Amino acid sequence: MTTLELTGTLGDERLAPFLPLIDSVWKDGDVTDLQIAAVCMALLRTPGIDVSCKEALQHWLDPEHPPTKQDLAALRDRLGAEKASVV
Repeated sequence: MTTLELTGTLGDERLAPFLPLIDSVWKDGDVTDLQIAAVCMALLRTPGIDVSCKEALQHWLDPEHPPTKQDLAALRDRLGAEKASVV
């Protein structure tokens, strides 16, 4: 998935609850099996998460092809915008 495709998934409101989790997973620059398992468990318990959402999340959490700095910046911009709209 290209940077444009990956950041394009940020507009999917179904992924919004998982964006802070994705951000925290990549804060240290490395995704562990435990972190991926935690996200997968959250996915399984979330109603309305379909195959396309799961695929998008898998791309965000792929340690073989991690998000670029631009991807993570877009993710954090989205999180910042959401936080500002709540205040």
